[in-house]
Amino acid sequence: MSEAIIPNSRAAILERRSAGALTWSGPALMLFARSAFAVAAQGLVAAVYAAHGSATPWRDAGAWLPVYGSLIDAGCLGLLWCLARREGITLLDLVGFDRHRLGRDLLLGVALILPSLVFIYVGITASSLLVYGNPDAPQIYGPLPLLPALYGVLISSVGLGHYGADHL
Repeated sequence: MSEAIIPNSRAAILERRSAGALTWSGPALMLFARSAFAVAAQGLVAAVYAAHGSATPWRDAGAWLPVYGSLIDAGCLGLLWCLARREGITLLDLVGFDRHRLGRDLLLGVALILPSLVFIYVGITASSLLVYGNPDAPQIYGPLPLLPALYGVLISSVGLGHYGADHL
């Protein structure tokens, strides 16, 4: 396979850039999209709680994150799909699977697990100290009915494994 027909090869990217298909607006939009989709999805659940007379609808909606997290993922994937189409590529082209680098990529992925977990833990602890004055953030999750709980564990976790677990 020649490099010119690989959608994310250097030559293909330079060609799309010279044609004006690559701009910073798409990546800049994606930086804030997940947060916007998260607020919108939680707001949707909070609106249901408010309609049922909850005194704290936003807090009550937080327990449903394992369920409405799929809406966040779907929104991000949908936006990414639109941006990729605008660029003339597909979502699959973004993956860039190369069999020759599979072993190295797997080793790199495993090697990055521990530093990533440390980074996440330090971030959570620091933000808890900043917001609550102690390193232990209050527990926002509550018990869910059986079907939503099963969905959160079985379905949502599969999506998180494929897309990203940054909202856990």
